[in-house]
Amino acid sequence: MGMNTLPSEWLQPLVFRDGRSLPNRILPGPMDGVTEGSFVSVLDAAGLAFSWFTPFIRISNGIPRRARLREKLAPYLATGKPVIAQIMGIYPDYLAETARRLHEIGAVCVDLNCACPSATVLGSHSGGYCLTEPDWMVEALTKMKAACGTHAISVKIRCGFYGADEIPDIAAVLREAAPDMVTCHFRTVRELYKPVEAPYSRLAQMHALLPGIPFIGSGDLFSVEDAQRMAEEAHVDGVAPARGLLKNPALLQEIAAACAGNPCATLSTEQRLALLNRIGEASGHRRKDQGFLLKIARVMFGEETPEFQQLLEDISGKT
Repeated sequence: MGMNTLPSEWLQPLVFRDGRSLPNRILPGPMDGVTEGSFVSVLDAAGLAFSWFTPFIRISNGIPRRARLREKLAPYLATGKPVIAQIMGIYPDYLAETARRLHEIGAVCVDLNCACPSATVLGSHSGGYCLTEPDWMVEALTKMKAACGTHAISVKIRCGFYGADEIPDIAAVLREAAPDMVTCHFRTVRELYKPVEAPYSRLAQMHALLPGIPFIGSGDLFSVEDAQRMAEEAHVDGVAPARGLLKNPALLQEIAAACAGNPCATLSTEQRLALLNRIGEASGHRRKDQGFLLKIARVMFGEETPEFQQLLEDISGKT
């Protein structure tokens, strides 16, 4: 890869009100069923992440016991890197107390998921559905902040539920609630993962309406070039690639190198296969994890490639 230039400011620590911080603004986007367990341990051992952002912890009919929360955070805290713990639910009081406990256990920031477009999540009136309930969002974020004192509270959103014309209203909610950080995916909830026109103009609009709040961009970040376009057109304060980490587990490192103005070689096919093998070894090659390996390989290589077909054959031979 040639040399690319990205904002050097993305390499600066993001310091929260309580003095705790993230080492930079290049975050691994949370992916339910992916950024956990063996994936986290292998990427961390390879030095491919600077911090961790957990998939959502569902808060339903009560406040989880501290033991359960410690168990949820354990794989991330074990890396020694700062951890953003994400939660999702519909009862503000439960969310607030859970956030307080997560901070006590060691999270640097607690994030409220108002972005997940899963039909199951929407059916429970949580995740992305919350964007349709502005009063609820203000109440939930305000109560979380009150319960956590100076500790950081953030929120993950999309650029609307039905359409991007909702951006001004969502921004007004966030200005009132004043979270310590916003991570924003450029699609709306209803758009799921479909292509959209002028995605970065949406992020630019949302960012401009949230002065003073660190604003992390998300959506279709598969390469340094994608991050560069988002930086140039949306002027985001940082990025959080998610699915891009499945295609290229070294993407965070490559973005950081570009921010420093340094060249960075991409992972070879052999190196990516080695990472997949380590993930399999870390999970013990258990049958239930084989679909997980294939899911990563499908994105990393593509179904028609010899690498994917060989992995499929290897896994079939072990069952």
